[in-house]
Amino acid sequence: MSETELAPAAEAPPRVPERLNAIERREADALRRWWQRLTLSAEALKAHTDAPPWPKGMRAMLRRCDSIEAAMLTEAFRHLWNSLPAQDELPERQRDRRLQAWACIAQVVVELREDAPKVPLGACLGQQKRETGKPCMSELRFQQLMTSRTPEELVQRLRRALALVDKRGISVVHLADNIALWWREYQGEISSQPTRRLGFIWANDYFAATAGYRQDGQ
Repeated sequence: MSETELAPAAEAPPRVPERLNAIERREADALRRWWQRLTLSAEALKAHTDAPPWPKGMRAMLRRCDSIEAAMLTEAFRHLWNSLPAQDELPERQRDRRLQAWACIAQVVVELREDAPKVPLGACLGQQKRETGKPCMSELRFQQLMTSRTPEELVQRLRRALALVDKRGISVVHLADNIALWWREYQGEISSQPTRRLGFIWANDYFAATAGYRQDGQ
C-alpha cells in the first residue's frame, strides 16, 4: 500500500464565522435559521435543518410591510423574535429599541433570495457591474445610503440597494449586523474606535471592491 493510500483524507478548513459588531453570535445563528426556513425550498432546506419551511405567504406578507410597526405584527417576525435569546433583564426602553431594530432587520433581510456567508454589503455593492467598469451602486447613491437619517430611509434605501444586486451575493448575518449597528449609532452609541463605526465599515468594503477593477485616476 502506498504512502498516498495510507495518508488520511484532508479535512475541510473550519468555517470562520462572520465578524460581528452589533449582534451576538447566538442572534446571528437564530437569524440565519429563520431566514432559511422563510426563504429556501424544502429541498434546499434539508442541507441545513430537519425543520420544515414556513408557508411562502408568510414571507410575502412581511415583504409587503411598509413600516416597522407593520412588520412587528406579522407572523414571520414573531417567529424571529421568539427565536432570539431572551434579554428580560434589559430596561423596558432598551427592550423596545431592540424590538424596533430587529423589526427593521426583518424588513430588509427578508428581501434576500440567497445567502452568501461572509460577503458584506459594501463589498457586494462595490463589485463591478457586468464588465462596465462601474460599481453595482454608484458612489452618489452609496453616499446617500450611508447618510440615511431615519429608519424609514434606511429600509427604503437598503431595499433599493439589494435590488441592484438581484438580492443575492450578501451575507444575511452581515446585513443584519450592519442594520443593528446603524440603530446603535442612531441612538447615540457611537464606538470610540473609528474602524468599528458603520460608515467606515461600509466605505472600506465598498472601495476595496472598486479598487479591484478601477484604474488609478478613474
